[in-house]
Amino acid sequence: MIIAQLSDIHVGGAKDALTRLDRVVNWLRALRPDLVIVSGDLAEDGAAASYLAVRERLESLGAPFFVVPGNADDRSVLRSTFGELYGWTDDRPLNVVGECDDVRVIGLDVTVRGAHHGDAAPVLEWLGEQLNTGGAPALIFLHQNPFMTGIDGGDLAHCINQEPLSLVIGRAPDVVLGITCGHVHRALSTRFAGLPATMAPSVARAIPLHLDGRGSQLNEPPGLLLHHVREGIMVSHVVAVA
Repeated sequence: MIIAQLSDIHVGGAKDALTRLDRVVNWLRALRPDLVIVSGDLAEDGAAASYLAVRERLESLGAPFFVVPGNADDRSVLRSTFGELYGWTDDRPLNVVGECDDVRVIGLDVTVRGAHHGDAAPVLEWLGEQLNTGGAPALIFLHQNPFMTGIDGGDLAHCINQEPLSLVIGRAPDVVLGITCGHVHRALSTRFAGLPATMAPSVARAIPLHLDGRGSQLNEPPGLLLHHVREGIMVSHVVAVA
């Protein structure tokens, strides 16, 4: 199966955000993904119209989709727009669970009110319950990165309580395929809790790549991740939609 991951769309922030999102959605429509996840920062202006615009485009793909909030999102408007899909009855936490073709996606709301960083602590008990059901292998997604990126300035607003999160995942009875996030607006891969860990590129805009004080400005197209799962093995592909 194919799981498409979009992240950091930022409608209402970047002036061409919807144009870039349309490019990604139009490319993705031909691929016909089995499931779509959005790892936060859907909109930046808090406007209901911005969230509705994102929802309309996700619905046009004809696949189940699941979203979690990012630090730029307005939680109450996000819940008003998507809440009936996921049973959200309060503004916290906006966690989601879905299943398709013997793969589960588990979305964690790690956002902190009024802050850029995330915190895994409030969702650890819930996650532990989700990973103790005897269910299908799971892909965990969230907004802020629970691992260090090495990008200059990129780790100032990561997801804290990384070690407890790693322990919950590592001790879980259920199989976890990997963990993936957004937030830093760059595609990368590493390891977390002994599992593959990825970050999706941004739909709206990439940040400059600077490592150890070295780097240069890059003008990059919108992008996404494609997680391909077959026989219990997941391979993640980075796609730039030029």
